[in-house]
Amino acid sequence: TLPVMDSSWAPVSTVMDETYKTAITRLGDRIRVGGTAELGRPDAMLRPDRRAALEHSLGDLFPAAGDASRATFWSGLRPMTPDGPPVVGATSVRGLYLNTGHGTLGWTMACGSGRVLADLVGGDKPEVDVEGLNLARYVR
Repeated sequence: TLPVMDSSWAPVSTVMDETYKTAITRLGDRIRVGGTAELGRPDAMLRPDRRAALEHSLGDLFPAAGDASRATFWSGLRPMTPDGPPVVGATSVRGLYLNTGHGTLGWTMACGSGRVLADLVGGDKPEVDVEGLNLARYVR
């Protein structure tokens, strides 16, 4: 994220840059640029070439919006499953439930997955069909 230098040049809503596969979002007086993904990396280190792509995307679309030299950079892990849908549900260990593997849709699916898991833990039937969301789909 970086501070907005000139709000008239900053985005007012999310902009997707298909060339660099990034999303540029206004967060109050700051701009967030994100969208890299590393498959199979066990750490959350932001590679220099990925950082350069984020900076380039912002510079191309909003050159006067912010000062990249004042940006703060971070990255995090976004676990995902090999087939796409998350794993939500009980495991073979009594009392152990999973709600993981949402990948890039973690925030998007958070409330719905949380509701499903709360229903399952509480012994209630979820309002949506959860067949195929548990670990059993990987057992052959």
